[in-house]
Amino acid sequence: IVTRDEYNVLQDRSIGHYTHEKNGLCAAAGLAGIEAIERERLVDNAKTLGEYTFDRLIALQEKHTLIGNVTGQGLHLGLELVRDRKSKEKAVEESERVMFKCLEKGLSFKVIAGNVLTLRPALTTTRDEMDLALAILDQSLEEVERFI
Repeated sequence: IVTRDEYNVLQDRSIGHYTHEKNGLCAAAGLAGIEAIERERLVDNAKTLGEYTFDRLIALQEKHTLIGNVTGQGLHLGLELVRDRKSKEKAVEESERVMFKCLEKGLSFKVIAGNVLTLRPALTTTRDEMDLALAILDQSLEEVERFI
């Protein structure tokens, strides 16, 4: 945890942080991770690829009636699936079907709140990999929508 000293209010009282408190190896690993993120410009990649992906997801929303909302920033994105865009009724069963169709094709993600497909790829994801993921998502949405 990196924070300001003003939040260090417990002083000498222990709160059970023995597994990670003052561990030099963990600190070195964390710093090495930050250095790699900076060196590889992964934050820039997340911004650029995230904007591209968000635009592609908006286009998918125009194509697929199941998509009620697209939200997110960078590579932290979500698709809310609804049965009806006006009532915003959650498409819980459909979300699960889309997830399993995607899994069959090699795309894995988590569904939260019953109907929100969460797309949180690695910061190292390339545009080609994202295009493949979006193609799988598009195809899976088509397959599920055929039966509703």
